[in-house]
Amino acid sequence: MKKIIIFPLIIGLLAGCSMTFEISPRKISFKKSYTEQASSLKKEKDSKIINQSKSISFNVKDSKKGELYYTETNNQASLKAINSKGEVVFDGSINSDQQLSKVPTLMLNWLNEVKREMSK
Repeated sequence: MKKIIIFPLIIGLLAGCSMTFEISPRKISFKKSYTEQASSLKKEKDSKIINQSKSISFNVKDSKKGELYYTETNNQASLKAINSKGEVVFDGSINSDQQLSKVPTLMLNWLNEVKREMSK
């Protein structure tokens, strides 16, 4: 009886631990805030200030490659890359070519691959 219960449990654990690949769904949120200000000199005219922000973030995990945490808010992107050993290999902004050059090539290629897949 114990073999019937333990054997599928062991097989399930071995198969489940061999590789995990998880892509969190892309989260896109748009925030709009509206503010109205009345001019003290011209009461008949109102001015409107419209602030709009765009935010995208996603997390990707692969037991062989590591983890990527990407966030973009108002065209300002940041990345945290962790290798398969659990070491943080990059954590910072990626808005310029100089900043992108500091990201390890393997992680940058993986990020570009994920972005292409998500844009389809």
